[in-house]
Amino acid sequence: MARRSWLILSYRANIDGSACSQHIDDRLPYLEARGITPVLLTGPVGGRFQRWPHYRSWSIAPSGIRFELRHALRKRLVKHWQFKLAETLLLLPVFPFYLLEKMIINLESEWSWFFGAVIRGFLLCRRYRPELLYSTGGTAAAHVAAGLLCRLTGLPWLAETQDPLVHDQGWRRGRRVLALYRWLEKWICLHADRFIFLARAARDNMAARSGMFCLGTVVYPGADPAMFQKDLYEKGEQCHFAHLGTLNGTRNLVIFLKALRLLLDNGRIPADIVRIDIYGSLDGGSRKAVEDLGLANLLSNHGVLARKEALRAMQRSDCLLLIQNTIFFSTETIPSKVYEYMLSGRPILGLVHHNEELREMLEEGGHFPVPADDIEAVADGVERIVASFAASSLAPRASASTWTVERAVGELVAIAEAVRSGRRGLNTGSSAP
Repeated sequence: MARRSWLILSYRANIDGSACSQHIDDRLPYLEARGITPVLLTGPVGGRFQRWPHYRSWSIAPSGIRFELRHALRKRLVKHWQFKLAETLLLLPVFPFYLLEKMIINLESEWSWFFGAVIRGFLLCRRYRPELLYSTGGTAAAHVAAGLLCRLTGLPWLAETQDPLVHDQGWRRGRRVLALYRWLEKWICLHADRFIFLARAARDNMAARSGMFCLGTVVYPGADPAMFQKDLYEKGEQCHFAHLGTLNGTRNLVIFLKALRLLLDNGRIPADIVRIDIYGSLDGGSRKAVEDLGLANLLSNHGVLARKEALRAMQRSDCLLLIQNTIFFSTETIPSKVYEYMLSGRPILGLVHHNEELREMLEEGGHFPVPADDIEAVADGVERIVASFAASSLAPRASASTWTVERAVGELVAIAEAVRSGRRGLNTGSSAP
């Protein structure tokens, strides 16, 4: 029996390449180093940790069954025809109920995970006697499960949302779902001991939206310096701009490519000095823009890399591309790869969409934030970087980022200690510190 433990509820964990998973995965060793055994309760889509107690629960709604079964089949069946055949045979009985569910209410696929998580979580609380509950990740069901367990067990509860539960603009799931998520947001404010956010704007917008100025706080997740190697960068003949991660929607290369075309057409940069490396997915809009603008010979699509390989690719690049969606959602979120970019030591060209918090971060690190929807501003940024590269003055940025995983865990543990101390003070009739 562990002397100290936390019950951590996160639908995703131990999934290479998943930002939601990496968020909690990176913190586990640092929690352990502080004498806290993490007891994980997750969904079935990730592998099981062997180092820490790790338990899994499954969704019970048709959408959840479909999502989890498809994920399991993808891991086991490499050939596409095998996957489609097995998917059709196994999910055919579920399909009518799946359609009915979506007609009634169009929630995220994992919404029903909380039913099983509450039952299993209650049994885990009796077994491990955790000192608190910590719900995190991009799935709202984790917070529902933790909130119900908080009511059942009386344990302190830290709720951490990686993305805002409610988007003030551009909501696409209908009025009933919007009302439900707004209610959930207020419910977390009322019952969680601390509501933790990854950006100031997300916290402030939630408070203004709900009128609930709860005990909200901001913890920047950071990245782990131990994941990076030293002296990987070597300057070559061309200036390589690298984008790592997913491109889709309005987060695409179109504005960057148009800015590059503008520079080449006006002779503002030497011809054929720029190369673009894509590590991850390349969306259809970007593919079309590459062809239409005649830049196909400048772009290399390397596909999806494992995390360690992706980090090495960052460090070998001349400049890293950070691109935000040009939607309101981007104003209150900071992409998780920002922290890895900063620790890589390479300059960052950030196409930022009305996000002062992110712009300030980049400027403080000596990077190049520009408006994401302004072709001329992006062109100016590219021109500055290429000129510095040509003059061999594109200096590496300090890789000792202020925001590390170790610091984030330290802040999280301090919050937990303050909550527990406050509860002890209330129980003894004294005032909380």
